Amino acid sequence: MKTRFLTGLLLSPLLALAACSGNHFTIDSHTYIVADTVQNPVTTLACTELQYFIHQATGIQVPIITSPNQAGQDSRLICLGESFIPRSGADVLEGTPLGEQEYLIHITPDFIVLAGKDKESVPDYVKDGGRDNNGLSPATDRVQINYRRATGSDDVPATLTLPSVYDAQGTCYAVYDFAERFLGIRFYGPHPQNVCIPQTDKVKLEAQSIRRTPAVKYRYGTPSFGYLMMKDQYMDSNDDMQQLFRRRLRMGGRRWAANHAFGAYQDRFLKKNPQRPEIFEGYHPEYFAKGRGGSAYERQFCYTNPGFIKQVAKDAVDYFQGKGTVGEQIALGDYFALVPMDNATWCLCDECQKQLALDKDNIRGSHFNCGTATHYLWNFVNNVAREVKKMMPDSDKKIAALAYHVYAYRPKDIQLEDNISVAPCLHTRNYWAPGMERNETQLYKEWIEESKQSGRDIFLWSYLCFPTERGAIGGFNVFPGFNAHKTGEQLRMYAADGVKGIFFCGIGEQLDFYLAMKLLDDPTQDTDVLLNEFFNTYFGKAAEPMQAFYRKIEDVYSTPENYPENVQTEEAQFHQTEEIAWKYLGTPEVMNELRGYIEEATRLATTDEEKTRVQSWVKGVWEYMLQGQEQYNSKTQGNR
Repeated sequence: MKTRFLTGLLLSPLLALAACSGNHFTIDSHTYIVADTVQNPVTTLACTELQYFIHQATGIQVPIITSPNQAGQDSRLICLGESFIPRSGADVLEGTPLGEQEYLIHITPDFIVLAGKDKESVPDYVKDGGRDNNGLSPATDRVQINYRRATGSDDVPATLTLPSVYDAQGTCYAVYDFAERFLGIRFYGPHPQNVCIPQTDKVKLEAQSIRRTPAVKYRYGTPSFGYLMMKDQYMDSNDDMQQLFRRRLRMGGRRWAANHAFGAYQDRFLKKNPQRPEIFEGYHPEYFAKGRGGSAYERQFCYTNPGFIKQVAKDAVDYFQGKGTVGEQIALGDYFALVPMDNATWCLCDECQKQLALDKDNIRGSHFNCGTATHYLWNFVNNVAREVKKMMPDSDKKIAALAYHVYAYRPKDIQLEDNISVAPCLHTRNYWAPGMERNETQLYKEWIEESKQSGRDIFLWSYLCFPTERGAIGGFNVFPGFNAHKTGEQLRMYAADGVKGIFFCGIGEQLDFYLAMKLLDDPTQDTDVLLNEFFNTYFGKAAEPMQAFYRKIEDVYSTPENYPENVQTEEAQFHQTEEIAWKYLGTPEVMNELRGYIEEATRLATTDEEKTRVQSWVKGVWEYMLQGQEQYNSKTQGNR
């Protein structure tokens, strides 16, 4: 079969008709990857990864060329890059350009186009500037990795520069979707031994067209791949592997950030810091909370002070106009974060106290997320947003705020400005406490209702770090927070409600994090199908006992009746404690049942790959749990 290119890079529109013929495209020794003529980190990564995946799956080393003329007469082409889209003849486009993060997989008997929206439509200061919730800039996120070290293969390029997770990279998304959908590859972790690549002699693909985009546009978190359980589940993966893993899971997406953002104000407006004297702008003690002290990351501000409000608005406008951020400010893309310091030591001036008094009873039970400072803080956010609109009346830029702690409840009698985005902060992994679930579901739904009425951008801040982080802080090993089915329900609801993005404060364990990322991309997927696929693909002959191990932990952890009575009945904030972990959840009966599953899985694992993967859970989860149980028993027995 001859290549159906007419001249140069021009693809025949008539080939679109072949998609209905039932013919196939076969990846074999006559296949070539044609790279977009505009080489950049996106297309380079896409071509390199696709070549690597095909070689690992089939043993075929598909050459990468830059022109169809370099291919032989009897060849089939896989064309990568945005420039191929208008020449593909793909009727799935229907004359409409690709939107945000959208991509195309177009398969005909003669060629494949894998391409997406890669071109940035923003100026460089937006593309490269700002700082995200982890304090990182997109410019510094375009890292060079040792690709051989990342893949564990010597038959690949030595180094590779990765696009930022916030760069437009639809072509990479198309390649990763193609690898999963048609090569059966699964990215269950950053280490090469976490990646499942089925082996086949050749790949035969039906003609078809797929046009799609991730459902939730922002998908990121605080990467903790080397943290406690994840360290072993991810096989002590190195940083190069972890960086590549983020791209493979399509982490990132839309540029958005909202985090505590006033850390530089003392050095700017209270006292010159000899370590960075250049940021001092003048002495303004009136900006700071009256009667309060504290470090640069503790001391609050006078959130009713007109001068402070104007200064914060000016900072936002300076960022939006390309002047960058100052110190520890958080801002990304079209969003400038405006989040108070992480405490409730508010200003004692008369006006601040007057506003705080409006909400002294605005709390359900004794929840952490409540509204006892709702008027105070949302009036401040509103006042800053209003000032920004005065200076930039026709702008679509947003003030990014969190609905968090004592200002989590929606201010129902305040008309919020339309240039504010809101991100409720939810302890979704603690909903084994029914009161917490009721309280946070209500505040979430109230913000969603408001967003649907106003058209406001809603994001979420989700604490996927719990309970593991509480154990690390408290010095004990937790009963794992496996929570797949509850997480699946939540993520499907968020996507249906139009949530624009989710920041995971801590990414969670191997399977829970993978599941979350897959559902953010496509929430129509079934949780049980994803779970069955994971255990069968990852653990092979040990799949059944390993899945029973996971589901037992999930069932125990997620069931409110397994917790103390006050947890089941009180309207209050709860976190897992050492006593809850090993007196109520990890009981001797539960641990004996789990031990049986682990012993059976260890016995059934036959290949080296199966044994390695089972042992990563034995060490990372089971031995971690045994240590937690032993430490608790030693303490309680010693107190008798």
